[in-house]
Formats: sequence, structure tokens, C-alpha cells
Amino acid sequence: MQTLNPYLAVILDELDDFLNSRAVTDEYQIIKHLQAKKVPPFEHFTLASSQGLFSAHFLCMHALYHLKAQYNREQKFSLTIQSIRVERAEINSPIVITDNSQTLLATLDPLESYYLDAKHYFETQADEINDMLKSFWQRYVAQDQKQAALTVLELAPDVDAKKIKAQYLRLAQKYHPDKGGCAEMFAKIRQAKVVLDKIY
Repeated sequence: MQTLNPYLAVILDELDDFLNSRAVTDEYQIIKHLQAKKVPPFEHFTLASSQGLFSAHFLCMHALYHLKAQYNREQKFSLTIQSIRVERAEINSPIVITDNSQTLLATLDPLESYYLDAKHYFETQADEINDMLKSFWQRYVAQDQKQAALTVLELAPDVDAKKIKAQYLRLAQKYHPDKGGCAEMFAKIRQAKVVLDKIY
């Protein structure tokens, strides 16, 4: 059975040192740091290739979840792992973990079981990696379009479908060309509504 254990001790030590110097960071900064420090196997990953990017990403997340478990055992720090933010915080009082709370914690983060299973690192094929990257970029672009649409309609991110419709009708009335409004702005408002209708 293939394992990532030969790399883990060195990576975990370097991650711990890195998080000691900056409690809030992101995955990209962590990977660049590990590459700069020539921590194996990060110094061999080419981030411009799909395979290299996936390997660096997976191994970084694998190590972060192991570090999170280590911190939980030691009761000194908590580690929050999100897609664009990794944050270490001191624990002021010990957390009492029962079997039930351990199970509950495990079910709250479905990505943890994926990244802790080393078989994904070794068995994920190039076409699967490309599909994942394509899916990521589609979600990324959709979020970018969502923010732009919300800005056009002058709405906050926590808006609901009812408020979107009301704001759209108000702005469409204001900018409708038949009522002396701006045709270009009216077109932007309509396009923003189309984008948001797909999301909400």
C-alpha cells in the first residue's frame, strides 16, 4: 500500500514553523513556502502542469489535515482549513472530546476524509484532474459573475431571490429606454438578472 508518511514529518515541522510566523495564510503561500524551503517532494512539483498542481494541492491539504489532528490532540491550537484561508488560533481552554463529538466533528468536514486518504494522491488519473480543474474554474467564474451581477443590481451578497426580483424591477423601471432611461444600463441590469436567476 502506497503511503505519504515518509514525507509527512518534515512537512508538518515546516508547516508548524510557518504558521508560527503567520497565523493566517492561504494554500498558495504555503505551497510556495514549501517549495522555497525545498521540502520534498514540493521542490519537484511544477505548478504549471495539471499533475504537478494537483500533487502539490493534495499533499498540502493532506499535511494540513494531519497537522489539524495533531493540534487537536495537543490542545494548543485549532486549525481552520478553508479554500482560500488557513488560520491557526490558540486554544485558551481544553476541548473535551467524547466519542459522539469526535464523530460529529468528522462529519462536519467532508473534505477531510478525502484528503487524508492517500490513495487519491496516487490513483487520481490525468483526465480526472483535468475535470476537477475545469469544474473549479467554472465555479470560480460563476462566483465572479455573481459578484459582478450583484454590483450592477446594487445588492449585498446575502440577498435572496425575492429581493433580487424587487431590485431588478425597480432598476429596470428606472433605466428602461422607453421611459427615458439608459439602454446600455438597462441591458446590464437584464444580464445581471439572468446570471442571478441561475444561482438563486
